[in-house]
Amino acid sequence: MNYYLQVLKKYFDFSGRARRQEYWMFTLINFIFIILTIILDINLGTSFIDVGTLGFGLFYFVYALGVFIPGLAVSIRRLHDIGNSGWMILITLIPIVGAFWFLILLVTASNPEENLFGPNPKESQDAHAKTERKIRESLFPIVVLGTFLITVLLIYFYPRLYLADDKMEATYTLFIVITSLVALSLAFSIKNKYVQAIMIFFGVLILIYSLFIAIGSIY
Repeated sequence: MNYYLQVLKKYFDFSGRARRQEYWMFTLINFIFIILTIILDINLGTSFIDVGTLGFGLFYFVYALGVFIPGLAVSIRRLHDIGNSGWMILITLIPIVGAFWFLILLVTASNPEENLFGPNPKESQDAHAKTERKIRESLFPIVVLGTFLITVLLIYFYPRLYLADDKMEATYTLFIVITSLVALSLAFSIKNKYVQAIMIFFGVLILIYSLFIAIGSIY
């Protein structure tokens, strides 16, 4: 998640270099958010373009528009990282071959030394990561408490207000699933075994709860 936020912080930054981990972690989390926007559009009835079983609508296009520039910027910085000009991104305009060529460039290892676009980002980011890790470790209790409180609010207050509506029931179930995924994601990013066990417990518990709701709505 840190790499995703790091890319957003460099919203209009087309200079410098981006290591492979930064690019691909951003791409992974971005893909997850895109799936969530599609699910929201389908469940809330805000989709207006259907492609097979998928519905693209308001949430998808607002999010896609919001991440277009930082996504383009991190792609250009990734090209810089291997010593290529950002203009190399235009090879994607070549049908089929261009996409494969661009993919190869994106998975190519960083230039180990400083190049025309700056120093190797891995060295400076690793030092910065150690400082961030210490900060995260000191915030573990707050993260656990915050996740627990959000879970309680979603599970106990939201259905009492809106569960009578079928669409709201589907949305409520979606919120529960998202909350459980957040809990599990946090768990696997935490090295403290006790805190990790608590987060996994809550994540699995909420997933089971959402499964019972889904089964109940079917029958």
